[in-house]
Amino acid sequence: MSGYEIIASEWDGESTLRLVDHATGAEAEIIPAIGLHLFRFDVRNHAYIAKPASAAELRVKSSRYGVPILFPPGRVKQAAFTFEGREYRLPANREPDHAHGELRERPWKVVASGADAAGGAYVSAEFDFAEHADVLAYWPHAACFRFTYRLKDGTLSLSGEIANRSGSTMPLSLGFHPYFAYAEGEADRVRVVIPAAGEWPLSEDGYAAGEPAASTLTAALQQGARVTELPGYPGGSQMLSMKPGPQTCELHYEARGTKLVFDMGDRFPIHVLFTAPWTDAVSLEPYTSIMNVFNEPIKAELSGAQGLASGETFAFEWSLRIEPYQGS
Repeated sequence: MSGYEIIASEWDGESTLRLVDHATGAEAEIIPAIGLHLFRFDVRNHAYIAKPASAAELRVKSSRYGVPILFPPGRVKQAAFTFEGREYRLPANREPDHAHGELRERPWKVVASGADAAGGAYVSAEFDFAEHADVLAYWPHAACFRFTYRLKDGTLSLSGEIANRSGSTMPLSLGFHPYFAYAEGEADRVRVVIPAAGEWPLSEDGYAAGEPAASTLTAALQQGARVTELPGYPGGSQMLSMKPGPQTCELHYEARGTKLVFDMGDRFPIHVLFTAPWTDAVSLEPYTSIMNVFNEPIKAELSGAQGLASGETFAFEWSLRIEPYQGS
């Protein structure tokens, strides 16, 4: 026996896949039919991802729990933008704007899964725009997303590729919205550490209102700020620029004696910090760009605005692991 398992299961009438690492006591659970949603990551009976009360709730509130896949992340003002002379009109799913894309709620197709000593427990799934005429109607690029969740040696990773199979350059803005859970009453003993270089000034409606700069918040996050010290909601969403190079964030669970280490790689220079009012969780959201990026008059080296040329592929990987924590 390898010590790893992948178990076909069910939660609230929805088929799930459970990735199990017996040696480390880690278990992750994913619903392919609802946006390839990672809705549970438990290690030694501690929950580190906020789980909704039911799959039905996840279906209607897919951006509020687990780890939603965002394409594009954040809101697009008036659900429209222009890229390389082409106008894009997205569904106004948060009137009058578009919010967080549709990959987080649509079914993904599982293309591979397994468990063995060499590879751990894993599941790979795809979402191909070419198979969804309604998506192609507003996003005219045959983009294929192939993502793999893997649990090995106690580390849960997500690696992915986005291939542009269309004949033109497509706008690219990708993000994730992990809700890192803490127990009721535990917030004042959870610290958030983020290598933030600058905080973006935001308008009243939450869009970039200037260029990022070092702030009291970025200094606090570099040292570790308690969840109870973070700005509340509304106004509880801060957009940050990260220090150059591979990025690692941490959550220190002082009461548990553990820390969550979030290695994000170097593909996500923007980070959104969000404190949720509807669940006991804080979000550390890696983005490739600021939200509403193609409507903002901000230079690309700051905003993260980019395109994916015809035939090219964008690749990324991030991971979560739980380590002992004795305090500083």
